[in-house]
Amino acid sequence: MSVFAAVMREGSFVSAAKALQMTPSGVSHRISNLEERLGVRLLN
Repeated sequence: MSVFAAVMREGSFVSAAKALQMTPSGVSHRISNLEERLGVRLLN
């Protein structure tokens, strides 16, 4: 959930990744996992 919050706060996967010291693909993977667990699409 913190990764999703970072994407919302930072405005992009790349900026969130930098803020979290992750790769953009890592952020994308975490968001995909969250969407799958919740059963809803969070981002377009």
